[in-house]
Amino acid sequence: MSFEDEFAQALRGAVALAPEPGLHTLAAAAQRRGRRRRNQRRALAVSGLAAVLVVAVSLTAVVGGGSHAARPATEPVRPMTAEESVGLFTSLLPPGKSRVLFAATPAEAGPNGDRYQTGGTVLFDDGKGESMISYTVSRTELTPEAGAVCMDGFSEPQEACERAVDTDGSALVVDKLKDRNSDSHREWRATWAAPDGRRVTIIEHNGQPATPNRENPPLDAEQLRALVTAPAWARLFDALPARDIAPRPPTPEPGPKAEDLLAALVPLLPPGAVPSGQDGRNGPHLTVTYEGRTSMLSVSVTEPGERGVKDKEYAEAEGSAGPLAVRERRPDGSTVVTNMFGNGKTAVDPVLHWAAAVHYADGRAIEINEWNGENGYTFRPGNPALGVDQLKAIVTAPVWLR
Repeated sequence: MSFEDEFAQALRGAVALAPEPGLHTLAAAAQRRGRRRRNQRRALAVSGLAAVLVVAVSLTAVVGGGSHAARPATEPVRPMTAEESVGLFTSLLPPGKSRVLFAATPAEAGPNGDRYQTGGTVLFDDGKGESMISYTVSRTELTPEAGAVCMDGFSEPQEACERAVDTDGSALVVDKLKDRNSDSHREWRATWAAPDGRRVTIIEHNGQPATPNRENPPLDAEQLRALVTAPAWARLFDALPARDIAPRPPTPEPGPKAEDLLAALVPLLPPGAVPSGQDGRNGPHLTVTYEGRTSMLSVSVTEPGERGVKDKEYAEAEGSAGPLAVRERRPDGSTVVTNMFGNGKTAVDPVLHWAAAVHYADGRAIEINEWNGENGYTFRPGNPALGVDQLKAIVTAPVWLR
């Protein structure tokens, strides 16, 4: 098989393993714009590699590293070729053989159009079989708070994630992910982000994404940490233009914090309901077990304002929801909407997603979504922990108006 055929096969295999779009999740996200903005920011924080390769192999996390100080110049200090770039990377790997699948030329706008980011992918064989490993080096406008974060364990299967902050303000994350569709596939990521916006990312697999050939990826956690913080990355940062804008902390989302929403939600659960897996770090969602059934809940609040008023108008419009939507216009001018979805806005068989929302005249809105499962990727048909009437009672509780 030629190199081109092998590369195409690797990409096809990665695409085959990519998660199917959760249409019911997208429908919920369309109603939770605040959380969507937060996710979009997080997606920026974990963008990776060249666009075609990133999409194909789900390389969606980026990291920063090295000890080289940022320079004020807007152009590269020392240009570098693609061969030099990937050669630097392979020189940092343990003993073994590397075959280059892809390598970008630093400071050239590749498929993703970003001159501040470069990277490459190799098949590395340490004697136990070839494994796909990629690197991404970038100058970002993100602080370590946003540039080096654990993936959301509610949305992605995860073995473990460790995050540490150094005395210089840099952050290091080692995230060990599992696969939604394959019990044997492992994807481990290391992320190092500096306060000046520099980031290095390493993403490795236990073989190729579609064809695992070993239990774990070739580099263990300590090797990943050493790799992303290697001083040698300074040479690659010299080959990238410097950012004109200094990194700045992310702007806090308006309205109540996730932990405050969860604190208000838990007392509203029916007697006997047991919350667990509460996670305010990545969003206001938790797992609830009630009468032998377990579901994941997510709550959101829209503050009074023009955006909420428009959301209310949309919620009241015929055809704005699926066939199982029920609207109730109340004497105080508010509208309560309960709904059930399958895998998509108009799908109803099987039902996987339940929702209730109340929209007030001033634009304030409270919404709760429920998926029948322990997290955001194992939802299944069947009766959820809470019915739509119970969800409706939660969102219309007076506590949300205080």
